[in-house]
Amino acid sequence: MINKSSPIAVASRSFTKSKELRQRLEQNFDSVKYNEELLHFDEESLITFLNGSEAAIISEDKITKRVIDGTPDLKVVSKFGVGLDGIDLEYLKEKNIVLGWKPGVNASSVAELALSYIILLLREAYQLNREMLNSNWKKVSNSRDLSGMKIGIIGFGHIGKKLADYFSIHESEVLVYDPLIDQKEKISDFIELTSLEFLLENSDAISIHIPLLDSTRGLIGKNEISKMKKGSVLVNLSRGGIVDESSIYKALRTNHLSGAAFDVFENEPINSEKFNSRLLELNNFFATPHIAGTSNQTIQKLGVSAINCLIDECQDC
Repeated sequence: MINKSSPIAVASRSFTKSKELRQRLEQNFDSVKYNEELLHFDEESLITFLNGSEAAIISEDKITKRVIDGTPDLKVVSKFGVGLDGIDLEYLKEKNIVLGWKPGVNASSVAELALSYIILLLREAYQLNREMLNSNWKKVSNSRDLSGMKIGIIGFGHIGKKLADYFSIHESEVLVYDPLIDQKEKISDFIELTSLEFLLENSDAISIHIPLLDSTRGLIGKNEISKMKKGSVLVNLSRGGIVDESSIYKALRTNHLSGAAFDVFENEPINSEKFNSRLLELNNFFATPHIAGTSNQTIQKLGVSAINCLIDECQDC
């Protein structure tokens, strides 16, 4: 347990930048320090930052065995966000450190962005915008409405379910692959549980919403991309490393895929605003810098959730 005077360290950059969240946290705890330099911490710098703290609010920070051993005062880790792939959960439990985490908080934010990217690509709006930036006035060649399209969703957690709901409004047929769900299970009339291979071969658009685990790293590689329907589009707002980026590059260059949109990459910059990828050279590739779950409203929801997780473990708050 922690108390009102326990030292709290906020590693999350988004939390640190929010005046409202800082005020709310400081109403409940007396000793709080923030990541004022907005650093992306490596193991060594994270240990230094968390030193002496009894509780921490983290975002994408890696809570590894080394970090846990290097922060002996730590009692509670509260997650600003939903992904747990950077946390050594077993060792955290072994050390009796409480993990504060609420899944699904950013589901609407991520699902909305995935929907918008799929529309952007299927309607060729992004590709034609790139042409106009080069002073080329071109018309559509294969613009498609959502109605009647087969949409593949890989991963049927909070985000996948929310996205499927959005597509039901547009009268799309939804194919779902999730290894944790029995394919014989009946979900709804417009959702079909399938194998990964069937989903790849039959979807006009595919959106990925699974965590990065040993079992999902490289899940969509050269072989899987070759099975995708010619002219289909791929959206990845989950984690870098799930999709083989070199294979996607080749599929887009040869127009096997008509478009792709990524918000996450295998090698994202650390403490830098510079990012390079040959994918960015392609007119049919759309990219954003890992923003899917960080709308203004979602930042507040995630922050409040992280604060509440600390309050739940506070004996005198």
